[in-house]
Amino acid sequence: MGPIRSAQTIEPKAIPPEKRLQSDREDRQSTQSLDKDEATAIVSDHALELEKSVENRVRRKIDMFLIPTMWIGYGLVYYDKAILGSAVLFGMTQDLNLSVVDRSRTPPTTSTDRLSWATSMFYFGMLAGLYPLTFLLQRFSMGRVLGGIVLLWGLVAMLTAAVTSWQGLFVQRFFLGFVESIMPTAFMCIIASYYTQKEQALRQSWWFSATGGWTIIGGALNYGFAQITGGSLKRWQYIYLLAGALTVLYGCICFTIPNSAVSAWFLTPEERVVAVERLRKGQTGVRCQKVKSSQLREALLDWKIWITAFMMAGAYTVNGAVSGFGPLIVSTFG
Repeated sequence: MGPIRSAQTIEPKAIPPEKRLQSDREDRQSTQSLDKDEATAIVSDHALELEKSVENRVRRKIDMFLIPTMWIGYGLVYYDKAILGSAVLFGMTQDLNLSVVDRSRTPPTTSTDRLSWATSMFYFGMLAGLYPLTFLLQRFSMGRVLGGIVLLWGLVAMLTAAVTSWQGLFVQRFFLGFVESIMPTAFMCIIASYYTQKEQALRQSWWFSATGGWTIIGGALNYGFAQITGGSLKRWQYIYLLAGALTVLYGCICFTIPNSAVSAWFLTPEERVVAVERLRKGQTGVRCQKVKSSQLREALLDWKIWITAFMMAGAYTVNGAVSGFGPLIVSTFG
């Protein structure tokens, strides 16, 4: 570990032992307060000058743990959401009566409104779950909240194999969206807690790129399920059982995600100080578990927030249509 030099020199003062003990107790209580940023537990009030090589080494170590973990997680988010389109090709439409044939017309017409609503119910669930789950993520331990919710998400995905009607599929899709809604927010919080503002955009794009990667991986897995000709279950049921099982395994990994760089188990104590000091320049802090009305008001009045909201609305509108109906559209090409 390279040397860390103080940017300021403070002249020591003689402090009576009684006052020193009292000050130490007050500092510990202040650190435990939800009003304080976690960084106050390991760094001083004065900035430290870091060697570039040391800073780069710590950043690489953070990348090696966080980026693959988030890439796999967001890939599972996309895969669990998008396999509805593949399940439709494997018999779900007929088994759950997702299409209705109107034979009163000539020629008969087929309505897929139920499939459309099944796709939409996922996003209704996301809308309902985003705010309460984000509050839990902010208020309590990152790893415990994320791990528990991901385990629940895996259970919901596996239970899709037990659905016997289109009404049941609607309920399943709603709760799947509800529990998955926390993932993008959690990953953005993780990125903000470990990386400087200059580094965040690239790291955000890395875990978001899982949508493309898992489109390829998911397609290969679904092709394998298409070859199943026996067994007591339908092919679409096997898909959801696998997706849910993978998600449960990932949920166990999520319990190991530290709350912030202050408690990062994959860093040494000296490296944790460096990881926190890197963020001091941007004045963003590490993690504060109190919702502050002044910050909420500032966010609502920031035009960049609303631009981002419109961008994401456009992206998810297209994403929902492609993930829900893409395989069905491709199947009509011949």
